[in-house]
Amino acid sequence: MTKLGNVWKTLLAGGAGVAALAAVNASIQRNASEPDDSALGGDARFYNWKHGRVFYKTSGAEHAGPPLVFVHGVGAGASSFMWRKNFDDLAKDFRVYAFDLLGFGFSEKPATAAYSADLYVELIADFLRDVSGYPANVIASSLGAAYAIRVADEHPELVRALILNAPTGADTLNRRPGMAGAAFYGLLQSPVLGTSFYNVMASERSIRDYARNNLFYDHQRVTDRLVTNFYATSHQPGAQHAIAAFLSGYLNTETRAPFARLTQPVILVWGKQDATTPMEKRIGLQELNPHARLEIFDYCRILPEQEHPEKFNELVRETFLEANEVLSLAATDQS
Repeated sequence: MTKLGNVWKTLLAGGAGVAALAAVNASIQRNASEPDDSALGGDARFYNWKHGRVFYKTSGAEHAGPPLVFVHGVGAGASSFMWRKNFDDLAKDFRVYAFDLLGFGFSEKPATAAYSADLYVELIADFLRDVSGYPANVIASSLGAAYAIRVADEHPELVRALILNAPTGADTLNRRPGMAGAAFYGLLQSPVLGTSFYNVMASERSIRDYARNNLFYDHQRVTDRLVTNFYATSHQPGAQHAIAAFLSGYLNTETRAPFARLTQPVILVWGKQDATTPMEKRIGLQELNPHARLEIFDYCRILPEQEHPEKFNELVRETFLEANEVLSLAATDQS
């Protein structure tokens, strides 16, 4: 039996009735603390997007060249918290923006939203147009990077350059759900059983184990503060809706063709010990777009911006400041 099947068996066995499960779910919800908003500096604001309010932080000089926009990945407890070691430091040289995707972090989590890859591509594009300004330099991770690829392809005027942390959508997380995915989504959306499954998946123990086995090479980086933030964020009202769509496959997207068409400067960043999206995946991407440059971070899994923040921030500066200088020289030559 799969791990997923074992979880459902645990939930339904042992004589635990629906009422008991509902009581446990309610207790978990009541006892969930508020996530820590102090991780990123700058000003806290909301973007009143057409599908729901989107929380973001911004900092840095208003006229420091093209804006720098961070896009986080997808998972239980995911939010702009992941950029806490980069945001303030890079604000010294850029106007920086970090927002929580709809359904995550401090952003609104409407139960009625049609959570999908298309929704997030639309959100990123609208955020660049309406909030940060464009063309923007974009740093994105995992599924967030897949959405950023599509934005850069579909709206090239919005994106000046990209740094992509192990983007998915080439040969992982690229298939739309079939009937099984739709049925699983229905189960996850059930008020009692779906919430119970979610609470098992997003327990403190599960979060800590996942972080140690998948997110970080250095287990010392799996701190109590990190686990507490992920747990608190993942247990805000409505947080399970976007995750239900993710686990069912509705957030998957195909990026092979869009990546091949990119004309902007692109850097692929990979942790050498990344087991979630292994380094072999980058070979296909580089074949699709030979202009994409690869930077490998050793002793690192899926979060190079957190495991090696100094090296990562320096890479950002070198990449985007250099791109700004090249474009400025080109503009001068044309004039």
